[in-house]
Amino acid sequence: MLRTTVLYLRDRTKVVLKGQLVAEWAESLPNAIAQCCPTRDAVEIDLDGITCVDRAGENALLCLWQAHRLFRCTSLFARAICERLGIPVEGENR
Repeated sequence: MLRTTVLYLRDRTKVVLKGQLVAEWAESLPNAIAQCCPTRDAVEIDLDGITCVDRAGENALLCLWQAHRLFRCTSLFARAICERLGIPVEGENR
């Protein structure tokens, strides 16, 4: 299961992901974020709550990164995934 929380903050939109980024949840994530977060807004993706990622999840992360989303994470697991995929991350969650 994947839990997605969208926080509309003053200077950006923050999307917090928790759980398993796999299969159909991963496949629908880029479209869901595009619908709730217009591209003109700064969007931060918080990956610290991710516990499992499959190939579909990796593809979803790459798709979000290519859409100019900012990734933040401090967990070793999330950082390792982003590093393996070549996605730059910010360390401090705000």
